[in-house]
Amino acid sequence: MASKYELYQFKPGERLRLKKQHPCGGYDWEVVRIGADITIKCLNCGRQMNMPRRQLEKAVKAILE
Repeated sequence: MASKYELYQFKPGERLRLKKQHPCGGYDWEVVRIGADITIKCLNCGRQMNMPRRQLEKAVKAILE
């Protein structure tokens, strides 16, 4: 991820693995929309949620290919 003073540039369609498990059992998410809040979609159940950029940067474990 980016350093303390840099923001990681998320891109729509990018797949992320988060540190915590979603209640449906999935760890993998896809970036849907970029803005002040970032919308991500669970690849297991399809649920979408908004997260502030800083919170998402802390929650990301890996960026998948």
